[in-house]
Amino acid sequence: MTEKELIEFGFKKEIITDSESQNGYDYYYYTLEIIQDIVLVSSESDEIEDDEWGVFFSDSDCEIWDPKLLKELIDVFNKIKA
Repeated sequence: MTEKELIEFGFKKEIITDSESQNGYDYYYYTLEIIQDIVLVSSESDEIEDDEWGVFFSDSDCEIWDPKLLKELIDVFNKIKA
């Protein structure tokens, strides 16, 4: 999925500066708490090729690359929260 889609889904940009990471460069990623203590985290900007972003559960190896599937997941959790 694209960075634009992440933003449209409500993800928040998290910027990590070189001074924080001490890796020689700044980078960023996106997060979305879909329900209390369940956070989706995107790939990091320095790993992106061709604007293809993935999303992962913060404590899992589960990956989502399809924007339609991600939208469905967010919609389900929004229904649970209601």
